[in-house]
Amino acid sequence: MSRGFEGVRPASESSIEIGFFFDGRHCVERIRVKPTAANLKRAADRRAAILEAIARGDFDYDAEFPKRGGKPSQDSA
Repeated sequence: MSRGFEGVRPASESSIEIGFFFDGRHCVERIRVKPTAANLKRAADRRAAILEAIARGDFDYDAEFPKRGGKPSQDSA
Protein backbone atom coordinates (compact mmCIF):
# COMPACT_ATOMS: atom_id res chain seq x y z
CA MET A 1 0.00 0.00 0.00
CA SER A 2 1.34 3.43 -0.91
CA ARG A 3 1.99 6.14 1.61
CA GLY A 4 0.64 9.63 1.24
CA PHE A 5 -2.59 11.02 -0.07
CA GLU A 6 -4.59 10.00 -3.13
CA GLY A 7 -4.06 12.40 -6.01
CA VAL A 8 -1.23 14.25 -4.26
CA ARG A 9 2.49 13.69 -4.75
CA PRO A 10 5.80 15.47 -4.37
CA ALA A 11 6.80 16.76 -7.81
CA SER A 12 10.22 18.12 -6.90
CA GLU A 13 12.11 19.39 -3.89
CA SER A 14 10.06 22.59 -4.07
CA SER A 15 6.62 21.62 -5.36
CA ILE A 16 3.64 19.29 -5.00
CA GLU A 17 1.30 18.06 -7.74
CA ILE A 18 -2.40 17.47 -7.24
CA GLY A 19 -4.49 15.54 -9.74
CA PHE A 20 -8.24 15.46 -10.32
CA PHE A 21 -10.81 15.01 -13.09
CA PHE A 22 -12.74 18.04 -14.34
CA ASP A 23 -14.95 18.28 -17.43
CA GLY A 24 -13.91 14.76 -18.42
CA ARG A 25 -10.21 15.59 -18.36
CA HIS A 26 -7.46 14.54 -15.99
CA CYS A 27 -5.94 17.74 -14.63
CA VAL A 28 -2.62 17.99 -12.81
CA GLU A 29 -1.67 21.23 -11.13
CA ARG A 30 1.60 22.07 -9.41
CA ILE A 31 1.66 23.92 -6.11
CA ARG A 32 4.95 25.66 -5.41
CA VAL A 33 5.58 24.65 -1.81
CA LYS A 34 8.16 22.31 -0.32
CA PRO A 35 6.66 18.79 -0.05
CA THR A 36 6.77 18.46 3.73
CA ALA A 37 4.29 16.22 5.53
CA ALA A 38 2.28 19.27 6.59
CA ASN A 39 2.22 20.73 3.06
CA LEU A 40 1.22 17.38 1.55
CA LYS A 41 -1.69 17.28 4.02
CA ARG A 42 -2.68 20.85 3.07
CA ALA A 43 -2.52 19.90 -0.62
CA ALA A 44 -4.71 16.85 0.06
CA ASP A 45 -7.21 19.08 1.87
CA ARG A 46 -7.18 21.52 -1.06
CA ARG A 47 -7.75 18.65 -3.50
CA ALA A 48 -10.66 17.41 -1.36
CA ALA A 49 -12.22 20.90 -1.47
CA ILE A 50 -11.75 20.97 -5.26
CA LEU A 51 -13.44 17.57 -5.62
CA GLU A 52 -16.35 18.74 -3.46
CA ALA A 53 -16.76 21.90 -5.56
CA ILE A 54 -16.68 19.83 -8.76
CA ALA A 55 -19.37 17.52 -7.34
CA ARG A 56 -21.54 20.54 -6.41
CA GLY A 57 -21.02 22.00 -9.88
CA ASP A 58 -19.51 25.26 -8.71
CA PHE A 59 -15.78 24.70 -9.26
CA ASP A 60 -14.13 27.74 -10.86
CA TYR A 61 -10.83 26.65 -12.41
CA ASP A 62 -9.67 30.21 -13.08
CA ALA A 63 -10.31 31.27 -9.47
CA GLU A 64 -8.58 28.19 -8.00
CA PHE A 65 -5.53 28.40 -10.28
CA PRO A 66 -5.32 32.05 -11.42
CA LYS A 67 -1.66 31.88 -12.50
CA ARG A 68 -2.41 29.08 -14.96
CA GLY A 69 -4.26 31.37 -17.36
CA GLY A 70 -7.38 29.22 -17.69
CA LYS A 71 -8.40 25.62 -17.51
CA PRO A 72 -6.77 23.05 -19.81
CA SER A 73 -8.20 23.11 -23.31
CA GLN A 74 -10.05 20.16 -24.76
CA ASP A 75 -7.67 20.21 -27.74
CA SER A 76 -4.49 19.42 -25.80
CA ALA A 77 -3.85 15.86 -24.71
